[in-house]
Amino acid sequence: MPPRSIGDTGALLAGILDNTQVPHQSLCVINDGLAFSGLNIYKDILSRGIRRGEEITLISILHPPETLLPIGSTSTSSSKIRIIDLSNSISGYDSVETIDSIKDKILSTYTSGQIFIDALDILAEDYSPSKVISLVRNLLNTIKKAKAPSRLVLLLPPKSTLYNTIIPPTFNPTLTLITAHPPKLIEHLSKLYLSPISTIPSPNLWMILENSIKRSINDDLSFKSDSSSIFEFDPNWYINSNAIIQVLIRKSIGGIKGISRSLEGIKLLEIGDNDDKQIKIVELDELLNLNPFNKPSIELGESKDKQINNHSELDLPFNLNLTDEQKKKRAQVPLPYAHEGEGASGDLIWEDEEETDDEEI
Repeated sequence: MPPRSIGDTGALLAGILDNTQVPHQSLCVINDGLAFSGLNIYKDILSRGIRRGEEITLISILHPPETLLPIGSTSTSSSKIRIIDLSNSISGYDSVETIDSIKDKILSTYTSGQIFIDALDILAEDYSPSKVISLVRNLLNTIKKAKAPSRLVLLLPPKSTLYNTIIPPTFNPTLTLITAHPPKLIEHLSKLYLSPISTIPSPNLWMILENSIKRSINDDLSFKSDSSSIFEFDPNWYINSNAIIQVLIRKSIGGIKGISRSLEGIKLLEIGDNDDKQIKIVELDELLNLNPFNKPSIELGESKDKQINNHSELDLPFNLNLTDEQKKKRAQVPLPYAHEGEGASGDLIWEDEEETDDEEI
């Protein structure tokens, strides 16, 4: 893993949510996990764009448009919102749509603004990965010709067949990549690998998080969890409305120095009485312990001289204590140097090595 670049400035998420990144990024990919989805971030970016009065093109493939848009926002309520609903269209059955007709629908009236696609991988299953990749290339080329802040926002699972094609710089030089993690997972990995948590993550912690995404660690731990587990299957963030956001921004120039990374905390808050939700960026230490493997602090009312005697109080995954039987056996182990020097006179006996050698000859 390369060292952190001088471009790592910490907080990056606010500019992404408000579409005010400098320099502007034409492609934003939101990782969509099974046990902890990125859909809430996708919907928040969409809602913020609508509230700012931007031109919005929403291609709905998996989720019905009314579940993605803020309440009261439709294509009829605003001339700046354009919806292409493919959620009821199934290729090979009653659908007459082709990938070319979908591309024509998107680009025929597009002049600028953000384009949102919620399930590009399903579109690839309905048609073909190569045709969908070609569609994304055409959209990016059109967006780059449009005035800023135009961009393409994709909700894409890391396990998708398209993922390894879209993410590398050979596909598009610039990239904004967002991954939502449950706070309990970040604390678990930090403690397991003894890596402290910070807004500008260490190379070691970043590598750990990258590997956890590739191996779907959170999905595996959530699916295998029981009543005693700290991990839960919570794709919509109903149980815990907090998340840690892993952000990577890749600029078109600068190589390693053009890559910025951050970890930032968010809370999902309800606004008004219409069940709409909005993301609020908060400090990391409001959501988790930045050094979960450190010695626990003394609780209020406890003596500072209190001795911690067992591994559970130290919050260690292994037991340092000995049973009475183990202590007894340890005391019976003879130490080779414990009685060294006892009974000796202290006089040294010298041998003439040369005489001994002569006799042997």
